Amino acid sequence: MVRFPAKLALLAILAAPLSLMAQAPAAPTPAQTSSATTVVTPPTPLLPDKFGEWQASGPADTSIHLPDNIAAELIVKRSDAKKYAAEGNASIVSATEFADATGAYSAYTLLRTPEMHRCAGGNSLGVDCSISSGTMIFWQGDTLVQIAPAGNKAISASSFNELVGMLPKPRGAKGAHPLLPSRLPQDGLEKESLRYAVGALTYAAEGGSLPANVIDFSKSPEIITARYHGGKSGNGLLTMIFYPTPTIAGDRLRAIEKAIDDKSLPASFLTGDPKSARSGPIVAIAAGGFTARQASRMVGGIKYEANISWNKPEGYMEQFKVSQAASVMVQIMIFVIVMVGAALALGIVFGGGRAAIRKARGKPLSTMNDIEVISLGLRGPANRKLQ
Repeated sequence: MVRFPAKLALLAILAAPLSLMAQAPAAPTPAQTSSATTVVTPPTPLLPDKFGEWQASGPADTSIHLPDNIAAELIVKRSDAKKYAAEGNASIVSATEFADATGAYSAYTLLRTPEMHRCAGGNSLGVDCSISSGTMIFWQGDTLVQIAPAGNKAISASSFNELVGMLPKPRGAKGAHPLLPSRLPQDGLEKESLRYAVGALTYAAEGGSLPANVIDFSKSPEIITARYHGGKSGNGLLTMIFYPTPTIAGDRLRAIEKAIDDKSLPASFLTGDPKSARSGPIVAIAAGGFTARQASRMVGGIKYEANISWNKPEGYMEQFKVSQAASVMVQIMIFVIVMVGAALALGIVFGGGRAAIRKARGKPLSTMNDIEVISLGLRGPANRKLQ
């Protein structure tokens, strides 16, 4: 029988695990691991394949048409168009998603044609809706939607309510509605005349005529124009411009007032007696037929109320909260002083009154002298005999 030396046996035992490690496959690199586990999820379609009674039957060639330069200015993200069918009827739905809600609203006012009127009652869709004999457009969130009938039957706007809830829902500032429409005076307002722009190209395409050097589009203004007819407001055109800061707005107001004085504005702005004013970052110009009194009342009635929340360092307390806390502490101290004073007054009244009554009866003021001690005399002879 062959015997191996002990040292050779030990080396064989140690070499076995090393050989197994050499034969094992190499561990994947981080790049290989990440590439192997990365899952790309396709984006959700802008228009669903089914909503309500409508079922998509295929893509459509008709889509919302915006010139390339305006589409770039409004920041178009994506578009979609589909044919839908429901119970023997057909329609074509087109949708365009923008970077935020201001882009969607600006495109909505741009594409709204003069023959369109606002949707009424239960036929309204989205935030705002307009309709003509062959087209309906509305905007919701950051998306503009156009609906056109493609069959022989009339379609009901209410059948598209479910579609509104399935559109993208932007969060935060991207979903915030434009501020300027809510600041427009309502008396005599022709709502179909509203035009909203976020850039020079959109403003010009919507018929705006204020010179670009007066507005200064490099400051990123938002502009809304609206016509007024009848009522106390009179007849004319109101233009409101929202700038990022009140300082910029003040500078632009001076430029507009100078242009009015120099009569360098278009004739439509110099008709009547134009007036301009500023409220915070908003500049308003009333022109195009308003009398001096009407124009002054129009621009003077526009007020800006800021609602600002600040990011503050840890431990910071706002001044009004400090004052409120100090006021509460002062009220507590006053309450304590009043209660202590009332207790002292009651003590004086009750204690002093009782002492006065005792004095009037000829008794000592203190009741200590009224103590009577009864002695049984158990330690000595009785002073009296029992009868």
